[in-house]
Amino acid sequence: MHIPPSESAHVTQWLRGAIAAGAARGSTLTDGRFSVPYASLDERLAEWASFLAARGVVPGAPVILESAGSVPGVLTLLAMLLRGPSFALLPPPSRAVTPPAPPRFFHQRVVVRGLLEADGELPLRPESLLEVSPVEGAHPPPEGEASAPGRLFLRTSGSLGTPKLVVHTQAGLLGNALNCLGRLRLTAEDRVSVPVPIAHMYGLGAALLPALSVGASIDLLEGANLLRFLERESRLHPTVAFLTPNLCAMLLRRRTPPGHYRHIVVAGDKLKPELFEMAESVFQRVVNLYGSTELGVIATADAEETRGPRSITVGRAVPGANIRLQSVEGSQALEGEVGELWCHHPFPFQGYLDEDGHPWRGEPPFQDGWYRTKDLCRLHADGLLEVLGRTDHGVKRDGRLVMLNDLERAVERVPGVERAIAVLGGESLRGQRLVVFCLPRDGQPLDAAQVRTACFELLPPYALPDEIRPLSTLPLLPGGKVDRKALQAAAAAPPSPS
Repeated sequence: MHIPPSESAHVTQWLRGAIAAGAARGSTLTDGRFSVPYASLDERLAEWASFLAARGVVPGAPVILESAGSVPGVLTLLAMLLRGPSFALLPPPSRAVTPPAPPRFFHQRVVVRGLLEADGELPLRPESLLEVSPVEGAHPPPEGEASAPGRLFLRTSGSLGTPKLVVHTQAGLLGNALNCLGRLRLTAEDRVSVPVPIAHMYGLGAALLPALSVGASIDLLEGANLLRFLERESRLHPTVAFLTPNLCAMLLRRRTPPGHYRHIVVAGDKLKPELFEMAESVFQRVVNLYGSTELGVIATADAEETRGPRSITVGRAVPGANIRLQSVEGSQALEGEVGELWCHHPFPFQGYLDEDGHPWRGEPPFQDGWYRTKDLCRLHADGLLEVLGRTDHGVKRDGRLVMLNDLERAVERVPGVERAIAVLGGESLRGQRLVVFCLPRDGQPLDAAQVRTACFELLPPYALPDEIRPLSTLPLLPGGKVDRKALQAAAAAPPSPS
């Protein structure tokens, strides 16, 4: 189904078709506390829309929606898509991370109550689960994308810099989600587990909207961890799950492989090849997916295809997307066709805004319709794409380009190292220092000096890490990616005494 971004009326048409498909199959939305059959979604959405309208959530006045993955959150999201206001979909505040202040050009804030902190019985009613309040210090949106109708705003993670608001048309975002359905092979018969945040593009555009589109049963998991996932898995018996590499790696430690999966989808950081093979023996098939907040799904493997180096590639560009690799300094020394990835996407975002709704003043995101991803990639035969790392995750040492991802993979070959994340530290005589944070395998003690000594056998002299720092856990962003910004700050500080 192709939806031109200008035809926002198709969002309503899409939702009606999705509800009909799910109702015919007897599918359900659930989150462990609430369950809503597709057959009663129309009634629920009418109730939610009436509640929002009575509190001034109307077209023409952009609002903020803060929600984790839950049935009340999805009902609110769908009601807003039906009613037509432009809105920013943001994750709820985290206790572990101080959230940015709300953008200042939204006059209202709709907060969906978190179910993990709710005690006792709660009725599935908007009066009990939603809070609508004014945004303090808000001002009217300026002319342009901030005040345009039918927009959906997502915030970048900020793991590599200042978070920005990414502007999508609601119809274009939906078109992007539907564009990957043929590769993900979802059907109304599927039971889909979504333990990733719906306020991030992976959870929203790759998992939730495609699963809704086919009328599949969906299990939403707020605050996913291993125990919660396993408990819900034992009840729902999902056929497809959308996982982060971190959660996938934890699930591989189980003793008895489940027999109900058709495949899992993995995005964000990639699984190590040995974990990929192990995951395929447990979940039948692993589908690697690659995308961004700006473009949604850029490339994905086919859930039914077995050709090619599937453990290291992310499949081919989605239909209608063109990709090219542009040479960067030092990439000529790497094997194969390697360069920085640029993408011309059929459903691109509209641009970046700052917190006041004005166009972001940084580097223009597009050049002649092509978006610069800043990812260093290798193109294999048959158009299979391998993501090697960020172009800004590299450093020149002794005149050679050192890619931090290559350094990480080498350190992970050291016995006892489960995960390695390399960042740049302060200046040294050879340039910026290389600091590698290591997660020990199975919680065993890790000797930093021994790990660094082992690196002499695995790496050329110019790529040797200056320092190894063991950690018991890695800081993670809400979407499941490693918080490299936090590790960068830690690398700049002296290590804690042992």
